[in-house]
Amino acid sequence: MSLPPTTCLADVLQLRGETGWLSPPLRPMVIAPPVLGTARTVRLAAGPGGLGPLRDLLTEDLSGRVIVIADARHAAGGVWGEILSLAAQGRGAVGALVDGAVRDLAALGRIGLQVWAGDQATAGPGADVHVAEIGGPVTIGSASVADGDPVLLDAEGAVVLPSRTAADVLAAATAYARAEEEVAAELLAGRDLSEAYRHKASVVQRISRSLRS
Repeated sequence: MSLPPTTCLADVLQLRGETGWLSPPLRPMVIAPPVLGTARTVRLAAGPGGLGPLRDLLTEDLSGRVIVIADARHAAGGVWGEILSLAAQGRGAVGALVDGAVRDLAALGRIGLQVWAGDQATAGPGADVHVAEIGGPVTIGSASVADGDPVLLDAEGAVVLPSRTAADVLAAATAYARAEEEVAAELLAGRDLSEAYRHKASVVQRISRSLRS
């Protein structure tokens, strides 16, 4: 399956009056080939209790899943690192999104699992954080993520799609990406921007019309 760039996906969401991009606040810690997975949500909270349920989660079948850890900023340090990446990858996960800190970046790069996070840390999570919920809705930045929502990751960004409209948004983003390629090709051929941009303008108008109908 050919995947549209996350930049095009985010633009289409903007045209639809929606959000969904998780970058920012997240930034890439490991860049790998693009993947489209489904969210497996985890919400952390302040207070003792530890991350045992997160480790238990990483023994499940996670084929095609992206682990989405919200509210990880409550931790004193990194809540994700080499061991959890290896465990997640071994159970079939294709990525991890951490709204907080991660560590072991050199090892994460060797493992190759897509990892996006808010920050880098040296220390571990500390004692004053716990898993509040697994599988419930979470929020990262301005985007809401439900368990099972499609998540697209590439070198440019991390974007979540509402399950009910994912197919339509992906199709629109694919057309939008094709139009951008046509604009670039015409610019390289020497045409000016006002002429070349008509390809993208046409797709934008089509998306806007579909929303009004």
